[in-house]
Amino acid sequence: MKIAHVVWGMKTGGVETMLVNIINEQVKTEEVRLFIINDFIDEHILSKLSAKCKVVRINRKPGNRNPVKVLKLNISLIRYSPDIVHIHSYQVSKLLLWRWVVVRTIHNTDNVPYEYPKMSALYAISEIVKDVTVKQGFPQVKTINNGILVKSFCCRERTYNKPFYEIVQVSRLAIEQKGQDILLNAISILVSEFRIRSFRLHFIGCGGDEKLLKDMVQELNIEEFVCFEGLKDQSFICKHLCDYDLFVQPSRFEGFGLTVAEALAAKVPVLVSNVEGPMEIIGNGEYGMSFTMGDANDLAEKLKLILQGGYDYSMIEKAYQHVCKEYDVSVTAKKYIQEYYRICQ
Repeated sequence: MKIAHVVWGMKTGGVETMLVNIINEQVKTEEVRLFIINDFIDEHILSKLSAKCKVVRINRKPGNRNPVKVLKLNISLIRYSPDIVHIHSYQVSKLLLWRWVVVRTIHNTDNVPYEYPKMSALYAISEIVKDVTVKQGFPQVKTINNGILVKSFCCRERTYNKPFYEIVQVSRLAIEQKGQDILLNAISILVSEFRIRSFRLHFIGCGGDEKLLKDMVQELNIEEFVCFEGLKDQSFICKHLCDYDLFVQPSRFEGFGLTVAEALAAKVPVLVSNVEGPMEIIGNGEYGMSFTMGDANDLAEKLKLILQGGYDYSMIEKAYQHVCKEYDVSVTAKKYIQEYYRICQ
């Protein structure tokens, strides 16, 4: 089968990381090409892509209305003649001028559904994304969970109830969705009100709100407790996520939460906001802890509890087995291929 994945760009992020992993599984049995519309590309992430997958760069400037690039995309697709065109981004379908079999993965809960009727099939990355899509009027949507390379994450035996905790948060620095400001306010409460100082918080990632967050650290006078580590590639995350003692995801909304699944794969305790995507991954509390979304005081209380030895570490191994069963990328890729063949019959 000939599969075409079409995206706007390939910068480092959860969707892009997942797509590389899925393609690397799919090329083991199928012919796959990746079509990148905009010249918004991180060469490092593309270097992780299997050589079996040909990359077609349209090199359009973001927002450019030049029809030449649209024609280039469509001519490239016509020459490839795919059995399935799989799109992963909002409004990509507007550029497709041919009547291919097109499927769409929905990656978040805030998607605009106007283009869904054009799709031969819709796939949600989690049950909460499916529920939202059904409420938007598309009951045919199916859930195919996001996948990670579970076995690529290093795990080690660790000493719990440590005298000093290294806390990590991995994501884009984008407070409107990811809620890093909530976490910083909680850290301030932890230090100034609870007088707890036996920890350090590490932010891994970059984004448009980096300066805002750094200014916030200074205003809250918590520079001693917060480190900005910058963007790290996936190989670093796979190798070093297990070095941390607690993973925190303070998102205001999240369709899935790829880094939460990665933390569980590294056997790192997790604390997430009680929004649907991350809560689904932790089995509504069976595999990790949660706090009330947007409530810095509740987050500070939960951090205090964990730093004082109140995490149920018996969840760790159960969480690892859960991730292996439900979120390994080999399962995700296989389910997509089964769906492609079903649609094309």
